[in-house]
Amino acid sequence: MYHPGKVIEVLRPSDKDVRSADASVQATCRMWDDNILTLMVATKIGAQVKTGQVVLVDYRPDSSHQPPVPSHTIVKIIEGKKAELVWSTYRDMHDRQKRTTAPPAQNYIG
Repeated sequence: MYHPGKVIEVLRPSDKDVRSADASVQATCRMWDDNILTLMVATKIGAQVKTGQVVLVDYRPDSSHQPPVPSHTIVKIIEGKKAELVWSTYRDMHDRQKRTTAPPAQNYIG
């Protein structure tokens, strides 16, 4: 399973405002369902990921952990019309879910 997110900020060990114990790259993302997560970026695309991009996050279970936990790794950068389509489709679904699960309006009579 994969989930799309939009990159809010990229954290590279070479950044002036970042001190790092390793060479890994992380990105803080707003996920399609409004969650905010800081995720590992796959090594192959670490230098290419930028603020504002739509990315695909690997949520498949990592079997090296017991019990298995989601990988939570950014594995793809989606650009152009594909990015717009993926993001808007997920956001539309989220908006529909929010409308159908919204609590009924309360009527206060004083």
